[in-house]
Amino acid sequence: MKAVLKRAAVLVLLLAVSGIARAVPSPEAVQTGTPRPPALTPTPAMTGVPARTFCAEWVRQSREGYERLTLFTDRTLVWKRSRGGKDELLRREIAGDELEFYCGFFSRPEVWTAENDARTGLSGDFTVQSSITLVRPDGSRKTFRFDDLSPLPGEAAAVRAALEGLRASMTSPLAPASRFAPDALSAGQVLKRFDGAFFRIVSIEREKGVVELEGIREPYRQFRKIDELRFQFSPPE
Repeated sequence: MKAVLKRAAVLVLLLAVSGIARAVPSPEAVQTGTPRPPALTPTPAMTGVPARTFCAEWVRQSREGYERLTLFTDRTLVWKRSRGGKDELLRREIAGDELEFYCGFFSRPEVWTAENDARTGLSGDFTVQSSITLVRPDGSRKTFRFDDLSPLPGEAAAVRAALEGLRASMTSPLAPASRFAPDALSAGQVLKRFDGAFFRIVSIEREKGVVELEGIREPYRQFRKIDELRFQFSPPE
């Protein structure tokens, strides 16, 4: 009887060792790279970063009150002004191509590397302080701070001009693309940006759909796509 029990114990031990051996990969399998499940792509829910609900928000603050313009990712544009205890509110839905332009324009790498703080430090009863917050699809944010006397760098000024156009569009729609048709543009023409800055057309590359602009008072040149001019400039007269 003892001999039978001994043989049974040996058999159990051999089976256990065999199972462990099968569970552990061999050195050859490790060296040749056994296929592994693909890594999961992080999502906002996994990383804890909330998905963005808006592309841009511009807040202007003074002692009299504040004004806020917000472009939401569902194509809703909201403008609110609070002054002297009275609130004004406007809301409209913008076109899909407009949302695509603005959200893409505000997310460009050139915008993200621009100076964050351009405040002059001056104060007064009528001084207006501004902050513009931009949000990329991944939830990362960029904030510009400036006042009405700030000399903004090129890309920050372009962002402000685009937002000026959005604010104006609450009561007056943007000019149609036909007003900026390549055949309607010529070197030497002057375009007024929505922030009041003037630019002269230096050259036009109609095949590429690009125009080169030179600031009349701004010390720089820039290239812009012709089909995007209407989002930043008034049409040529």
